[in-house]
Amino acid sequence: MNRKGFFSKYLRPESVNFRHYFGGMAFLLLFVQLSTGIFMTMYYQPQLEKAYGSVQTINNVIYGGRLIRNMHRWSAVLLILGTMIHLVRSLVRKDFLQEKKRFLWLTGFLLFFIVIGFIVTGLVLPWEWKGYWFMEMVSNYFGTTYLIGGRLMQLLIDVFTIPRNYILHILILPLLSILLIDLHFLMNLRKKGIGSYLLKHVSISMPFFVAIIILAKLLPIPSEDPDIIPMPLEGKFIPGPEWFYVVILLPIMYLKGFMAPLFGVYIPFTLFTLLAFLPYYLRGKAVTAAASTKKAVSSKGFKAGLVIAITIIIFGLIFYGSYESPIYGCNACHNTYRGIRMGVPPPTFKDRKINPILSDREWMMRHWYYPDVTW
Repeated sequence: MNRKGFFSKYLRPESVNFRHYFGGMAFLLLFVQLSTGIFMTMYYQPQLEKAYGSVQTINNVIYGGRLIRNMHRWSAVLLILGTMIHLVRSLVRKDFLQEKKRFLWLTGFLLFFIVIGFIVTGLVLPWEWKGYWFMEMVSNYFGTTYLIGGRLMQLLIDVFTIPRNYILHILILPLLSILLIDLHFLMNLRKKGIGSYLLKHVSISMPFFVAIIILAKLLPIPSEDPDIIPMPLEGKFIPGPEWFYVVILLPIMYLKGFMAPLFGVYIPFTLFTLLAFLPYYLRGKAVTAAASTKKAVSSKGFKAGLVIAITIIIFGLIFYGSYESPIYGCNACHNTYRGIRMGVPPPTFKDRKINPILSDREWMMRHWYYPDVTW
């Protein structure tokens, strides 16, 4: 086979258009997450007293550790964005109305839920002050639910340990994601050839991989305390994986009474469920493949614009709700130089009786966003 034939068969995308490849890009970014995550598991110690110290060792001592850790962080951001664009595009194209893609839609939505699970468990693992605070806010978030909120919050607090969170992050969630990925598209892809699929997507995803490396070099996570301590409000405007979860906690800070769980828990979970099972209660409106293809061709430009617009609106709302979060600056006040603050849980860890302020959801959120005025 000549060079031109090899390029056409294995490297050239069927349609050179970035919007076609965000699903494949998300799949490749999972490989980045897996490879960088495996590297860090070699050095990470999942104990309360040693977790942050081991993260500092990865970041400051191990050769290439800083780059790999921050690649893990930035690839998570792009993974969520890629998955979001892929879901929006599938929604706009009405792929779920085709019977053969009905199950793909459901598994895709479940995969997005798993990605959010990776974010929540991954943010806690470093067990610096931000990880500890985030864990407390997650339990408070579920504590807002009606009737079962108190019991659910206490359950999450009681069962939480760093080793359990670690197992969930590196074993249970990866196994679930592998299963869902196989059901989502690998079973069908094996018939067409996984190798050529990956080569084509690697070629068109290369700019995103380069962007991950550049961002990891230019915007690393501060981890040199107590020698180098960040400013208290450092990290504003810098996107992070936590943006995509912390934004749903905002009703706790701004709304009172039943309105907080209504907009923070019930509406998001209802929308998620309705969208996940959308093709199953719209099955009567299924369209033929020929009709959907013809319609897709005739309105391709309009749909592309709609996908871009919806994605910009979604990310714009996430940015608007999260950009003030100083996600790098917790180490400024909570560091080992000031005593037992970082890497070792406080004396009131998980204990709402000794320190009832941990149950003050609004105060917890305001301290996360505005630590210079709420303390």
